[in-house]
Amino acid sequence: MGDVQRYTLADVASRNGKNAPVWIIYKDSVYDVTTYVDEHPDGPDSIMEQAGKDATKDFDQTGHTADAKTIMTKYKIGEIIEEEKKYDANGKKKKKVVSAPPEKNNRSCINIVTCGLIG
Repeated sequence: MGDVQRYTLADVASRNGKNAPVWIIYKDSVYDVTTYVDEHPDGPDSIMEQAGKDATKDFDQTGHTADAKTIMTKYKIGEIIEEEKKYDANGKKKKKVVSAPPEKNNRSCINIVTCGLIG
């Protein structure tokens, strides 16, 4: 098995079906669904609304069957680059880690003790 092709979110966004192929993202995997758009059981509009975007939430909320996920596998062309991934290896949404600046403590030991004694 060869290397997996990696794409940025901007790469996918530029494939939005407007004079371009139709790519979507599902759980950090990239799919070229250009040839499938007209075959979609719900019609092309539902896919075109998600063209160039992360369709994970919409796909899951719509209640797609296991067959739909099987069909999707033949359209997979790659994955989102590591730095932009939103899901872990198990397909669970990653938690955002926000770094906080270190607290500044401008009080000296004497100030802390004095403040503690006074009140």
